[in-house]
Amino acid sequence: MKKKNNKKGFTLAEALIAVLILLMVSATVAAGVPAAKRAYEKVTVSANAQVLISTAASALRDELGAASDVKQSESGVTFYSAKTGSNARIYTDDAGVVMLENYIGYDEGAPESTARVLVNEQTSTSDLYVTYDSIEVGTAAAVVKNLRVMRKSTGERMIFLEEYVIHFMAGA
Repeated sequence: MKKKNNKKGFTLAEALIAVLILLMVSATVAAGVPAAKRAYEKVTVSANAQVLISTAASALRDELGAASDVKQSESGVTFYSAKTGSNARIYTDDAGVVMLENYIGYDEGAPESTARVLVNEQTSTSDLYVTYDSIEVGTAAAVVKNLRVMRKSTGERMIFLEEYVIHFMAGA
């Protein structure tokens, strides 16, 4: 019987080399995935921080810019809100989060009061929050000192505005 010499297909050595090359490429790609994920998360958090500080600055401007009877108090800044037609207060809670409280009458923390995070939940992310050091009230403007976005998980300051000036339209 005549032996057929079949030249079709790969030799065992060629198949092993192909598998080895495939494993090396797979290992390289697998090593890059965590780094790409970290870079993506960093960029996403940074973008969210920028949106959050911009939204917070706009919310502060909207509240205080059209406010009247603006006064500095131990617990924050009190004013008459033209937006809600009631007295209000901007302050930081125990966790440092900027809060807005609207209340009926002149009693801060009255039973009729409603406090909420200044920047609504749709804009805020679970790991970021807005805070500030102080608000200095003058006759024509309020100056928010060190308005910043912080990361809860690390305590890292993501972005900040050293001084944010809000000019009163209605007069203080």
